[in-house]
Amino acid sequence: MLKRLLAVLCVPIMLFSLVTGTSFITKEDQKFMNRLLDIETQADFEPVFRFAIASDVHISTTESIRTERFAKLFQSAYRYSDGHKTYKSLDAVLLAGDNCDTGSDEEYAILNRVVKENIRPETQFITIMGNHEFKGTGHEGYVRNMGESLDKHVVVKGFHIIGLSPDPSGTKQSAKQMIWLSKELKKANDDDPNKPIFTMQHGHIWNTVYVSRSWFTRASASLHMVYSQYPQVVNFSGHSHGPINNPLNIWQCGYTLLGTGSLKYVEMEEDIGDNTTPDGCENTAQFLIVEVDAKNRVRIQPYNLITDDFFRTPANNDDPDKQLIWQIDNVTDPSEFAYTSTRKKTCGLPWFDNDAAVTVEQNGDKATVSFPQAIDDFCPYGYRISLYDKASPKKPVKENEIYSEFYLEPMPETLNYTFGDLIGGKTYTVKVTPLSVWGEAGAPISTDFTVR
Repeated sequence: MLKRLLAVLCVPIMLFSLVTGTSFITKEDQKFMNRLLDIETQADFEPVFRFAIASDVHISTTESIRTERFAKLFQSAYRYSDGHKTYKSLDAVLLAGDNCDTGSDEEYAILNRVVKENIRPETQFITIMGNHEFKGTGHEGYVRNMGESLDKHVVVKGFHIIGLSPDPSGTKQSAKQMIWLSKELKKANDDDPNKPIFTMQHGHIWNTVYVSRSWFTRASASLHMVYSQYPQVVNFSGHSHGPINNPLNIWQCGYTLLGTGSLKYVEMEEDIGDNTTPDGCENTAQFLIVEVDAKNRVRIQPYNLITDDFFRTPANNDDPDKQLIWQIDNVTDPSEFAYTSTRKKTCGLPWFDNDAAVTVEQNGDKATVSFPQAIDDFCPYGYRISLYDKASPKKPVKENEIYSEFYLEPMPETLNYTFGDLIGGKTYTVKVTPLSVWGEAGAPISTDFTVR
């Protein structure tokens, strides 16, 4: 009962801040942690419905790689579906906005050509608009080229899919749309209150999934108020390009939210250094495959188009072949949700192996620091690299933060960072501190060196 109450209470609270939790773990927390750690693909899960969802395809007339990746999405999703032992249908492909880079007629023509060349008759293609489509033809061009209404409620294989396009600002939905959404959700719930209801809008709901603190819809509060009345809502959003293999890409607080990544590049939250588009960010392309079984259990599998395979779990103390899968066993009961803010309380800090060491290679007034990845049973996220004058070690003379590059597969085993403008003859201490996805720091490793 307490966990159900907390699930209800946290809906409005998380619009203003993340639930921080405490270091004290109760018996209930331990039960939650055990359930979270025990989540595996259920042996008896047999899909009766399947769709692929992506966003931020950014089809362009000048960059063919985006067109190639979009076509590959269909090919990869069909290959997976064809290879399934029992259920071989791909029932729908969804795009959650920024389907085109500027929304020009030429870009829509490319998008539609790729769909026509790759889609099968049994697959429905369902889209909404993002903000980028307003750089060109806007609402009028979208309707003209896609032959669709701006907002839609589609039923596929008995499952409801509801999508909202943004208003001309490209960043929010209107009050009129909230009234429409409430009515359509009620229809879906009245049809079958035990089934998941799949919804999508382009912008994240603020302070929920990864990167939603930086990129979000200005209608977040209104959407929350509507969606939170139906715990079976599974909501998808894009806009941020946040990497979908980050554990915080799924968030539950009264209902379920997920980011859809991007086929163009990934972008990070503004919490590691000052670089949200680090090296390698464009060598990424991601989407989700979502399945439901006859018991209305939902299984979500993040897919990596670059490796053309499902993502592996980002925890680097897991079996390296273990697939990243998110499961919702009961969409109607928030007390059973596993991907809530409670995860922060039950996941430990990242740590370095006992034999982990920092090495330094000098070149004139520069020093390149190398170190192994820390271990994290959630996801190695980032590092704070601090340089101290050993004679005055209270405050770093130089400091920066870098990502672990968890969004790449395989994740590099060793990372490097170069400090410049060092003083000859001076002895420095370099300290490397691992950072979790929650922004918490583990124990650092360090070494001293003298500039030659």
